[in-house]
Amino acid sequence: MKRNILFLLAITCSSMISGQTFEQVKSELSGLMTKAKEEYDYAKKQEYVASFSELLQKTLKTPGSLSLSFDSIPHLKVISSQDGILRIFSWGAPKEDSVYSFNVIVQRRMGDRESPLSDIYVMNDVKQQVLNPETEILHYPNWYGCLYSDIVETQDTGKTYYTLLGFDYNNGISHKKYIDVLTFNPQGIPSFGAPIFVDGTGIRSRIVLEYSAKSVLNLKYHADIQKIAYNWLYPIVPEKKNDKSYYVPDATYEGYEFKMGKWMKVKDVLLKKSRFQ
Repeated sequence: MKRNILFLLAITCSSMISGQTFEQVKSELSGLMTKAKEEYDYAKKQEYVASFSELLQKTLKTPGSLSLSFDSIPHLKVISSQDGILRIFSWGAPKEDSVYSFNVIVQRRMGDRESPLSDIYVMNDVKQQVLNPETEILHYPNWYGCLYSDIVETQDTGKTYYTLLGFDYNNGISHKKYIDVLTFNPQGIPSFGAPIFVDGTGIRSRIVLEYSAKSVLNLKYHADIQKIAYNWLYPIVPEKKNDKSYYVPDATYEGYEFKMGKWMKVKDVLLKKSRFQ
C-alpha cells in the first residue's frame, strides 16, 4: 500500500508542477540557464540565474521530486549519494570582476529511503570572506562555493560524512579544486568542513589545491582502491614557489584514504592513466 502511494506521488510530481508538466519545467530551466550563459550584460545574467534558482527551488519542494532527473539541463551539476538520501545541485556564472559566482542547493530526503518528501537547503557562497579555508567550518546557510563533480560516502561511529570533490575557476590566472566534507547535525541542518583531513602538517577541515589555469589537475575518487587521488603539484618556476599560479601537475599522484574516521594523507598513489579517463 505504502509503495503504491509513493509511486502515485512520484507520478503526480512528474506530471504536474505548479500547473506545468515536469518536461515543461525542465525546458524552462534549460532556457534560463542557456540565457544566463549567453548574456553579456552581467546584471541581466544575474537575473536569469536568480530566476533559475527560484524555479529549481519550487520544483525540488514538490513531493516526489527526488525521483525526477535533471541531468539534461545544461551547465547544472547534479550529484547523488549512494545511500539515496542526498542530492546536490551546483552551478555558476561569471561576474564583472572575473570571479565566478557559485550556487548550490542541497536536497535531503526526509524519513526512510522510500519517502517522497525532502528538505532543501539553499546555501550562500561566503568564500570571499573566509580567511583560512582549510580550517574553517561553515554552517548553514554559509558555504565555500564551487561546482561539485563527485560525492564519497563514509561512516564512522554512527556519523555519515559526505566528502565532496569540487572545482573553482578562481580568478582566471589560477584554478582551484577542493576536497570538502558535508555533514548534518541531529536536526538535519548541513555544515561544510570537518577536521578529518590528516597529513604531516596537522589536521584540516578541507583541502584546497590551487594551480595554474593553463594546466589540468586530475582529482578523482577511485572506488577500486578506495582512495582520493590527484596530481602532485610543483612550481614550474622554482623562484615562484609562493605563487600558486605557477604550480603545475606532474605524472605522479598523492591523495587520501579513509581510516579510523579520518582521511589520511597518502604520499604516493599508484594509478594507471586510464583510471582518470
